[in-house]
Parts: sequence; structure tokens; C-alpha cells
Amino acid sequence: MDTISNYVDSVFANLPTTPEVIEQKNAMLSKMQAKYNQLKSEGKSEHEAISGAIAAHGNINDFTTSSTPATPAEIPDNEVYLTPEQVDEYIDHRQHFAWAMATGVFLCIMGPASLFLGQFLAGYRDGHSGRSSELLDILTLVPLFIFIAAGVALFILYGMKEQQFELEQKRIQLDTATYDRLRTEHKAFRPRLAIAVAIGVTLCILAPVSMLLSVVLIGEDNSLSLVFLLSFIAIGVFLFVFYGIQDETYEKLLSIGGFSKDKAEKNKLIGIVAGVVFPLAAAIYLIAGFVYYAWATAWIIFPIVGILFGIFATVYNGYMDLKKKK
Repeated sequence: MDTISNYVDSVFANLPTTPEVIEQKNAMLSKMQAKYNQLKSEGKSEHEAISGAIAAHGNINDFTTSSTPATPAEIPDNEVYLTPEQVDEYIDHRQHFAWAMATGVFLCIMGPASLFLGQFLAGYRDGHSGRSSELLDILTLVPLFIFIAAGVALFILYGMKEQQFELEQKRIQLDTATYDRLRTEHKAFRPRLAIAVAIGVTLCILAPVSMLLSVVLIGEDNSLSLVFLLSFIAIGVFLFVFYGIQDETYEKLLSIGGFSKDKAEKNKLIGIVAGVVFPLAAAIYLIAGFVYYAWATAWIIFPIVGILFGIFATVYNGYMDLKKKK
């Protein structure tokens, strides 16, 4: 019942404390509590009863008169109110979602690395046995497909779970206590995010260094150097994705950063572009590797696309900001 009281408080928070408004507030609270008790008696769960009460009597326009001034507390169609329990459920899902997406990307990067490692081991075996095995060469492809298949499975499974929350392109409203709690948690999370980003950047910088050291110590014609390169990049990208999604979750719930009202439209287009260029880059990499056997050089497509996408996002955001100021 505290959730319903908090919701009503948040709806009327920006209205003047007049006898008329207090009467309207008590009327909404009374009707929502009655609806909640009715749904509970029908066997509904706590979440279902609260959601049903808000859906039935949570519209401020049903209780305020025409003389009451408009207020930001009204909930448009593109906004949704989440109870504290729903917030905790969403955060728990997003933590698993972050792990799944980061692991999926890690596996997709380590797929080619497993291929190069298999080729290195096969070449080492051939050098000592004096004969080659075509079957062994074919078997080196098996880990590549297993890694990629596992990564794609994680993308699909948790992507479908993400859609169940139906929060895409919606701004979230919270009661004051939940908002303050999330803001405190986000503030405590930011140092961990900074450390993760710093480690990820360091690993990506050291990736080509590890490849060069492998070339110097083992020899120029060895695929193990690419294993080191991709492994460093895979770990760095894992940190970016894992902690980045968790930070995005807080920003989504708090409607800050990229999810603030003035940035929602900009991020929509940027998200569409990202959803096209990065899968296209992955497709180009796979085609170049399987068709032209350019695994050793085609990986350069990823940093090039990343740099160009970063330039596009920066220029587009700047253009939209200038357009808004005119």
C-alpha cells in the first residue's frame, strides 16, 4: 500500500496544497486502495494489483477540475510509472542482460581467436610430425562456430527478455524515495565504471603491443600473435559493454544523460544507425575472413567503424544542439 501512497504523492507533488487539491488527492488514493483490495481479493499478485489500481484510477485528469493548472505530474502516453518492486525487477534483469550481452560480444571476438589458436597448434603438430592433416585443419573451424553460435544465442535470448518490459522510447516516472535511492546507487557505481573503462582502454592499447611482442619472440609467420591481439580486445570490450549497460540502466530509470527528455530524439536516430553499421561491419569481417582468408587484416574494420560512428554521433549531436538554440 505504501507504493500506491507514494504514487499519489508523486502525481500531486507539483500542485498547490489547497483544500480542493487535498480533497482530489484523497479521492484518488481512496479509489486506488479500493481497486487494489478488490484485485487482491480476486487472487491477483501484488504487482498485478498495484498496476491494475494505477491503470484504473491513476490518471490525475479524472480527479482534478478544469480550474486546476496543468502540471508536469500528468503522465503522457510516452511515460510510465514504475513501482519500487518493478524497478528492482528491472535492475535485476538488466544485470543479467549486461552479463549476457558482454559475454556474447566476448565470444564473438574470441571465435576467430580460437581459430587462430587451432591453426597455430595444428602447425606446431605438423612441424613435429612431418605430416599435415586436412581433417585437423577443418576441426580448427569448430570452436569458431561454437563461440559465435553461443554468442548469438545469448543476444537472441536476452534480447527477447528485454522486449518484455516494453520500456523502449519511454521515460520512467518514480516516486521520490525510489528516485533518491537510485541516484545514490548510481553515484556509488560511477567510480567502478571509471575503473572498468580505464582498464578496457588500457587493454585495447596494449592489444597491438602484445601482437608485436609475439611476432618478435615467436616469429613473424605465426597466428598466435592474433590470439593475443583479439584476447586483449575481447576482455576490454567485455568491460565496456558490461559496465556500460549497467550505467545505461541507471540513466534510463533516472531519465538523465542520454535518456533525458532533450536527448531522446537524438539517441533514437543514433541507435538506428548503430543497429545498421555494426552488424554490417561484422558481416564484412566474416566475408573477408571466409572468402578471402583475410582474418589477420580484416579486423581493422572494427576500429575504423567505431571511429567513424563516434565522429557521426558527435557531429549529429552538435548539429541538433545548434538547431535547438536557433
